[in-house]
Amino acid sequence: MLAVIPRNSIEPARIRPFFNKYLGDVETAILVTLVRSVNPKVMIEIGVQEGRTAKIILDNVPSLDRYIGIDVPSGTEPTLGCQRSEVPRSAGVYAAPDPRFWLLVRERGSLAVGPQDLELADVIFIDGDHSRAAVAHDSQLSRALVRPSGLVIWHDANNPAVEVTQVLEQLSNQGWPITAIEGSWLAYARF
Repeated sequence: MLAVIPRNSIEPARIRPFFNKYLGDVETAILVTLVRSVNPKVMIEIGVQEGRTAKIILDNVPSLDRYIGIDVPSGTEPTLGCQRSEVPRSAGVYAAPDPRFWLLVRERGSLAVGPQDLELADVIFIDGDHSRAAVAHDSQLSRALVRPSGLVIWHDANNPAVEVTQVLEQLSNQGWPITAIEGSWLAYARF
């Protein structure tokens, strides 16, 4: 069973806004608060989509030197049918003008990426393919890449339309220190 904390136990950051299609304003502000909490130099986002979240984080977390976004090419058929509308037409387009942003596009997205393909990171945000196999892969990849005292953050925890929660519960049962944020679809682990 996942540990749960009330949403109001995390003070949402005051942020420079930018429309975020998949995260609400409060969730986005909580995400920025979590990211800022580790004063990151490097962040990886699995499932960068069109780069809206990346842009917001880059605009609001000045400590970042590099932001690596991973996604699939336009036209890719997602594992879960409910994610068809989430395949980006132009991965990372909103974050691309920022020189700290680096984009990695693979036919199978993060499933075609291993630890040898990336650098260590202070924060990893998992918001890509939400199938059980992909979330398990992305979680293991993130655990291999996150620096000590770093964070792994998942989106769509407790979303019944996808398979994120099942993987998080399994990892929690294996001893991963995962905490879900009540009233949101965010969960995180500090390592």
